[in-house]
Amino acid sequence: MRRTDGQSNTSRKDLPKRNFRFSSGDVFILLVIVCFCIFLIAGMWVRTNLSRDSAPYVRITKDGQVLLLKPLSDFSEPVDYLISGERGSMNIYISSEKVCVTDSSCPDKICMHQGDLVRPGDGAVCLPNRVVVEIVSGSSGDSEGKVDVVSK
Repeated sequence: MRRTDGQSNTSRKDLPKRNFRFSSGDVFILLVIVCFCIFLIAGMWVRTNLSRDSAPYVRITKDGQVLLLKPLSDFSEPVDYLISGERGSMNIYISSEKVCVTDSSCPDKICMHQGDLVRPGDGAVCLPNRVVVEIVSGSSGDSEGKVDVVSK
């Protein structure tokens, strides 16, 4: 017999009762996942705190050549750094707290939408002007010659 009220033909009484119990394997897998998450969070916390200890530098490169490499602490007075090239110009605001691209002649202005660069690892790239603005950490701010990743 077919029902027309949109209800199914089975009632709740016909369904088997679900008994869910953790087995020892389930508990082991959950413990492994929780330990892995704790390990990842602790690693990120340690890495963040180690990068805070070293002085942040601003590095601006154009066509692979370093134009500016200075500690952010040297910019007690904010500076507008202008880069001119054959494809246009860029205006970069540098202060002791942040670095940001304020104006660029590129059509998409993706470098301007990166926002404020405040931590080591933050960066903005302008492909048409071939300029990279980044915050780096370390005693010299220079990571040339160091291996970052090896891939096969």
